[in-house]
Amino acid sequence: IPLSRGGSASDLEPAYAQLTPEAYRHAVTKFKQALTTPERPTGEPVFLYDRTPGELENFRSSDSFILPHHLNQKGWDTLHISGSASIASLEQVQRLHPTPESPVVVLDVREESHAIVGGYPCTWRLGNNWANVGKSRNAVIADEQSRIAALKQQPTVEIIHRKDAKHGLENPRKVVLKNPDISSEEDLVKSTGAGYLRLMVTDHMGPRSEDIDLFLAMERALPEHGRVHIHCGVGQGRTGIFIAMHDMLKNAHHVSFHDLIERQLAFNPGRALDFNKDVTHEGRANLRNDRLEFISLFYEYAKQNPKGAPRSWSEWLADA
Repeated sequence: IPLSRGGSASDLEPAYAQLTPEAYRHAVTKFKQALTTPERPTGEPVFLYDRTPGELENFRSSDSFILPHHLNQKGWDTLHISGSASIASLEQVQRLHPTPESPVVVLDVREESHAIVGGYPCTWRLGNNWANVGKSRNAVIADEQSRIAALKQQPTVEIIHRKDAKHGLENPRKVVLKNPDISSEEDLVKSTGAGYLRLMVTDHMGPRSEDIDLFLAMERALPEHGRVHIHCGVGQGRTGIFIAMHDMLKNAHHVSFHDLIERQLAFNPGRALDFNKDVTHEGRANLRNDRLEFISLFYEYAKQNPKGAPRSWSEWLADA
């Protein structure tokens, strides 16, 4: 598979440059193998609420976002993509206006088990949000379904705010709900008429090959007027990565890597796509570097397989 060399002179800037031939070969070799999975933290996951009902944190839509004039506009109007933090209500999905003529697929990229309890988006958490790290897709689904079933047997459910728990506050914000409505996100989303796809992406990491292939199958099946709404927990890291992947599938053949990353940085909150961000102090620098190396390689895939065709990610890697 040849390395793409097209694009503007700005591609040569070190921050957002395409892979050199040597870096390309290194990335292909790396991603042909399953990346090392972090060690799962010990202990039982704690059930926490992510935010108060009604909030749709970090929501953005390409249809309403005006790119700054100095950024490459090519193909932006074809994206029809939105992103946010976790979804918790019918109203949040209905604002996307799913219809048979303009269908919406909600892409949930959270590996961690989660549920909606009395309108609160809730998550079973361990350190680094790695309560399900290393589990198979079926094991994650079984874990979540089992936990939701157990919750439904409780007359009251107590939940604590995730930020207060993370910071170890002595008197964290706490909510006690009596006989609340409890559902999985899938059930809630499908009740609005929208489609739903769950990917098991570990927080702070890039996606696994099996999840990339599922994502590509969704992209191929999306009708011309279809829209995608992507979310993780906070709506920054994993969400931003998949929004960039969507842009690449549609536009990598005529937008340089540098220009595409520049406009994605303008669109997405957080700095998941900022190649200059230093996270050494967080102890996750290697994971971040792996994820950025992945997105650089995915650009090469997308340039050769517009809209995810003809080959899947796994097939393309196997031939590299």
